[in-house]
Amino acid sequence: GKLNDWGPSLITMLIIFLSSSLSGGTVREYGLGNHSLQVGGHFWLFLILCLSFYKATKNVLSSIILTILYAFIDEFHQMYTNLRSPQIFDIKVDALGAIIAGIIIWKLQQFLPKKLRSWLNS
Repeated sequence: GKLNDWGPSLITMLIIFLSSSLSGGTVREYGLGNHSLQVGGHFWLFLILCLSFYKATKNVLSSIILTILYAFIDEFHQMYTNLRSPQIFDIKVDALGAIIAGIIIWKLQQFLPKKLRSWLNS
C-alpha cells in the first residue's frame, strides 16, 4: 500500500528534521560538530532519502528532484534553529548523495544486494 511505499521516505525525512532541530550548542555538546561527520551524515541521509523516494515513485529523476527539494527545506528549517544556519555547501552534499543514489538505481541496480533490489522495486 501507499504507507509501505512512502513510509521509508517519511521516516527518513523525520530523522533529518529531528537532527536539523538540534541547536548548534547541542550538536557540539554531543561531539557531533565534527565537519567530516556532518558532511558524511548529510551525504548518507540524503542518499537513503533518494532511495526511499524511488521506492515510492519508481522514477529516478523524480526521486532526485524530491530529495534536492527536501535539502532546501532542511536548510530553510535551520534558519529558525538556535545557533544553526543554512549552508549552500550542505545542499551540494545532499544533492551529491541524491545524484549518486540516482546513478546507483539507474545504472548499478543489478549489483545491489538482492534484498535491497526487491525492496526498492516492491
